[in-house]
Amino acid sequence: MARKDEEEFTAWVQEKERELIRAARAICFDVQNAEDVLQEALADIFPRWRKLKEHENLEAYVIRVMVSKHADIRRKYARRKAENEVSLELVAMLLQTSDNSENVSERLLVQAALKSLSAAQRAVLLLIYEYGYSIKEAASKLGIPAGTAASHLARGRSAVSEYVQFSPAIANSQRKSISNDATVFELEGDDE
Repeated sequence: MARKDEEEFTAWVQEKERELIRAARAICFDVQNAEDVLQEALADIFPRWRKLKEHENLEAYVIRVMVSKHADIRRKYARRKAENEVSLELVAMLLQTSDNSENVSERLLVQAALKSLSAAQRAVLLLIYEYGYSIKEAASKLGIPAGTAASHLARGRSAVSEYVQFSPAIANSQRKSISNDATVFELEGDDE
């Protein structure tokens, strides 16, 4: 981008700054998100400034970009929140499929470990371990090189292993707490 275009963009932003901030706050209802949304919108517009500066209603265009950026931020937040939650339906299903509480704990632990992986790592692990594909077949299904699939597999396995090894201490302390509670209930029942 030419120096002249950069100066024009900077001058336009300085001239419209108050209006743009006000619009961003109206879109987001949150000062911090408004600043992020405005910054991302301006970052998108800057490389195309030479074309966009001739737009008949540039402010409206920028507002439309901010609305899109705000929607993107909300979707990302909702996706992250959903990825980090273990649903009650999943817990109920696991409880129904197994009477052994250690199996349920292990399954929940592995499920949580899988959720901590990147989407690519999770996909490769599931294709290989859940569906029985080879590394080459999984790579083909995902449209990635076999070496990349192998790398995702190795990193994913390592991350799950670390997660599961770290978490038993937590799980054991919870099991002890539950068994202590059960002992208290048994002792209370003996008094009758």
